[in-house]
Amino acid sequence: MPQEALLRLKSLSLPSNYPEPDIIRLINRKAFEGCIANEIRCAIMSILARGVSSAAEIANALNISRTAIYRHLHVLERNGFIVYRNGGFYVGARMFLVYDLSIDENNNLIKINVYTDKGGFVDGKLGFVFVKGDRCRCEICIVRDECLRAVKDLARKLDIKIRSEVPIEGFREIVTEMIRRDVANLIRNGYLIVKIPEEEVEES
Repeated sequence: MPQEALLRLKSLSLPSNYPEPDIIRLINRKAFEGCIANEIRCAIMSILARGVSSAAEIANALNISRTAIYRHLHVLERNGFIVYRNGGFYVGARMFLVYDLSIDENNNLIKINVYTDKGGFVDGKLGFVFVKGDRCRCEICIVRDECLRAVKDLARKLDIKIRSEVPIEGFREIVTEMIRRDVANLIRNGYLIVKIPEEEVEES
């Protein structure tokens, strides 16, 4: 079962020049919202997922100074979205889920609560797709069709049937099923690593 889950998640492919990324990373809600509130950081994630790895190339693509690009890259790296390896920057995982914690003092438990309407995943055509929760306005979004195609492609790769034709609802169906079927299984048979950002996410 864990092996089947890994194979499904590894079908979310990245460019051939990529070092092997993590399968899934859980990003805390504050860090995630700090990223999606900044359009430049969202654009950088998409560019990196297409195989561009140098700050100079990203700066040229976005027509922004290299100094500014490095600042955004360092924020993304500190908060777990990207990694720096072999002189280049890369998306840190094939898929990102967003979590918060709650404490059940009655039972002395810490609970990890994963959002079904927030996260992100690599996509062969769009590069990287962010699902932004309440910020998503699928009914008026100009890239709705592209996003829906990406969500349906994600569902196909993960062998999950979705019913909704609304991108964010389709993603919600995927995450709900994936956590039940795959993620819980992987956690039961694996282990978690906790990393703390060097500093807080900068304001957008």
